[in-house]
Formats: sequence, C-alpha cells, structure tokens
Amino acid sequence: MFRTKIEDIEGKPGMFGEGLAHWHGISRALNIHWYHVCVKKRLDGRFINMIDMLNDETRLLEALNLQNEDFVITEIQALTPSWMNGGKSWQMEIIKAISIGHDRNGCVICVLEVESGKIYTNTHDRSFKPESLTNVRKIY
Repeated sequence: MFRTKIEDIEGKPGMFGEGLAHWHGISRALNIHWYHVCVKKRLDGRFINMIDMLNDETRLLEALNLQNEDFVITEIQALTPSWMNGGKSWQMEIIKAISIGHDRNGCVICVLEVESGKIYTNTHDRSFKPESLTNVRKIY
C-alpha cells in the first residue's frame, strides 16, 4: 500500500473535487511490485490524461473492469524491485500480460510479462516455474 504524511496534504480534502485530496508525496513500505496505469478520463466533455498508481492486481482488475467510453486505460507499467526483475534496482516496464494462479502451497502468485518478453513472478522461491501454477487466470 501507499502511505501519506498528513503534513504533505495540499489544501483541504474535497477542495479539488468531492472525495479527493492532493498530496505532495507518498511512500511505500513494502518492497513489492505495483502498477503505474495511464488513463484517459472524460471531464467536462473532454478527455484528460491521468496516472493511477495501483497497489496490486485486485485494484488493477477493478480499474480494468471500470473501463467505458469515459474511462480508458491506455498503458500499464509495472514497477518491480530488483529481487523480482533480477537487476540492480527498481525498474518500470510496459506490461504485455498479467496472470495470477496458485502455487503448490495454494498461495496466489502473479506472473508479469513485460514488453521485452521477460517474465517476472512475485515469489522469492527461485526454483518456482510459472507453468507449475494451477487455477491460472489471465487478467491482462
């Protein structure tokens, strides 16, 4: 999840729209992947480009299911930590596909395929093979 410091709030809640608050900064305590989702939202008869930063596959699936003529997802990128992407640091890459399934212990595992063709999973088990998943569901 993302965290905010109350002192980082801009203005009063609701001044930028009902149910909205703007923040100067957010943080994240978990060293796990998250999604940077580019969307076009219709506002006052015209589309505006916005970014939604989503914590997990549940939130991403909710956003995907909300798409209509007034809300269109144009691109999804994943931010992955080095332990997941095999690199030296966090990386942000365009997503080609996302699947979820269960490992041999019944835990939900996410499989990301990025634009380069690399496959990432959110398990620390280095012997894990994505093809061993059961109940696989492609969500994107």
